[in-house]
Amino acid sequence: MRQLFLRRRRRAAGRMRLLAAAGSALLAARDAAAVHRVAAAATAELLDQVAPATATHLPVGDRSVPAEARDALDALRAQVALALERAALTAELTSRASVDPLTGLGNRELFSHRLREALAEPAAPGATLAVLLLDLDDFKTINDSLGHSHGDQVLIVVAERLRACLQPGELAARLGGDEFAVLLPRVADDAEAVAAAERLAASLRSPVTVSGREVLARASVGVRLARGGDEDPERLLRDADMAMYAAKNGGWGAVRVFDTAMHSRAVQRLDFEAALRRAVIRQQFTVRYQPVVELDGGRLAGLEALVRWDHPERGLVMPGEFVGLAEDTGLIVPIGRWVLHAACQAARDWQRRFPLERPPFLSVNLSVRQLQQPDLLEDVAGALDASGLDPAELMLEITESVLATDREAMLERLRGLRALGVHLAIDDFGTGYPSLAYLRHLPVDTLKLAKPFVDELLRGAEEAARANAILRIADLLKLQVIAEGIEQQAQALELERLGCRYGQGFHFARPLDQFAVEALLAAEQARYPATVARTGNRR
Repeated sequence: MRQLFLRRRRRAAGRMRLLAAAGSALLAARDAAAVHRVAAAATAELLDQVAPATATHLPVGDRSVPAEARDALDALRAQVALALERAALTAELTSRASVDPLTGLGNRELFSHRLREALAEPAAPGATLAVLLLDLDDFKTINDSLGHSHGDQVLIVVAERLRACLQPGELAARLGGDEFAVLLPRVADDAEAVAAAERLAASLRSPVTVSGREVLARASVGVRLARGGDEDPERLLRDADMAMYAAKNGGWGAVRVFDTAMHSRAVQRLDFEAALRRAVIRQQFTVRYQPVVELDGGRLAGLEALVRWDHPERGLVMPGEFVGLAEDTGLIVPIGRWVLHAACQAARDWQRRFPLERPPFLSVNLSVRQLQQPDLLEDVAGALDASGLDPAELMLEITESVLATDREAMLERLRGLRALGVHLAIDDFGTGYPSLAYLRHLPVDTLKLAKPFVDELLRGAEEAARANAILRIADLLKLQVIAEGIEQQAQALELERLGCRYGQGFHFARPLDQFAVEALLAAEQARYPATVARTGNRR
């Protein structure tokens, strides 16, 4: 009797050790499959321990379990159930941690993990992997004009289109914002990677319909191939990012392959951006003013304010070198605000010092970024109030590209500016968005005929007809026209013959500094002195 008791006690102790070992193994199991493997092994071992027993049995599959082992088996089942629940929760959390919740694509963590795995695998002969980085062009405008909820809908559609283009083994992920990445695990060369990138870019060229609106969601694509050796995932992504920005500089929807010169240019761009940010803080800018004249007689009609960067080492930097970067970084907003205030103050000071019968209007450019700012009207009103300049003597120039964004929002903003009493002009008219159909709805009163139309005036009747058509349309809509970029007397005469009243360009004067403007105003004052009290601009 004592021996039976001792045997049972030893078997019970063995079952406890088995349950403890199974519990540890189940805790270490990472997924449901591993849990089932541990459970099967523990059950088999438990049955092996108790099989010789002869007590009442309970059926379990094609084996039987003695009554003395029932508690141990129930305990094992409870452990397995908890382990399966834990494995399911772990799988769900892992999925959430690796999937972008908005688009359902992989996220940055998953992409980096898969990229590291792909780099660790031996490359097939004659093949390598490629990383494609896609960034939506001008997506900020979509968010700013339509709202972030509509922007999210665009991102979902973009993700669906990218997913539809994937080949077996390829991975698409959303890295954040409007930036996507695609991993091509096996490509032969640059040409194959570029072909894949162009296939993805092409899928995004058709408009996306969001709440009844058609929105363009094109993407610029950077390509970086692994070249062998000790490639690093972060370096591959960084280089693809540089190639993507090079693609953006080449035009929307473009594709570029990384080369080592891009890294040098990227470093230079970072340095240049840092210097530009310092310039904004220190207000290292100055304004030049290009005269606008009456083509019949050359009388001064206006002054267009043009910003220059007064760089402490390079001297005067022209806008073509920094305005693009300022637009990309948003620095154009404080720069534009500074120009507006400085030019309004200068114009009012000149009016006091050089009173004229018809004082020249002041023209200031507004970027699309500035037009998107909710406090733009307050900025303009503040510049007018601080300077004392009559709103009727200020002309704000916009580009045709504002019509490519949310037209209703832009129209509302433009109407608000007109309500302040300022004049509005479309700069470089005829070269951007096809706006003739919308022109009669815009609250503008002036068109600035783009330089390409002026350049082709003397090349033949067909070329001159294009400028003539714009002049006729402007006349029909009762809009003034200022021809830009006049460099020859013959161009000025032809424009005057066609009925254009105003012009500007190097033929009349280059952009002038403060002292040259004062000399010009003094000469105008001698020719056209103020004879009566002025109540407002003649326009």
